[in-house]
Amino acid sequence: LGGLVRVARGEDESGGLAKHGSVCYHFPVKRSFAGALLLALALCSCTRTVQEEDLSDPAVKANIELQLKGRPELDLRYVTVDVHSGIATVSGLVPDLEQQRLIDRLVRRTRGVDHILNNLVIQE
Repeated sequence: LGGLVRVARGEDESGGLAKHGSVCYHFPVKRSFAGALLLALALCSCTRTVQEEDLSDPAVKANIELQLKGRPELDLRYVTVDVHSGIATVSGLVPDLEQQRLIDRLVRRTRGVDHILNNLVIQE
């Protein structure tokens, strides 16, 4: 523990003041080419390319279908989805008003949907 206190105060191993750049508040740092190279590699590996989200009609349709199929309480046997220029058309039969509203809400929340045409009919 005494060694950590000396390092934190900026002292070297003999108790004298350390030279600038040879200590850190957390641990001793030695200047070296290998250390600089390791730091440069670590910084380069931290960057990543951010891909733009695909908002094409087929991708939006796939996202809508994924959202709907992820809800096991929905009866989607007679439901179809189509997307054209950001307008999602949902058609078919659903068992009740609750499912119609849930489908409408999920489709509206899907990124890339600008407008929805809800042609769902409640089965009687």
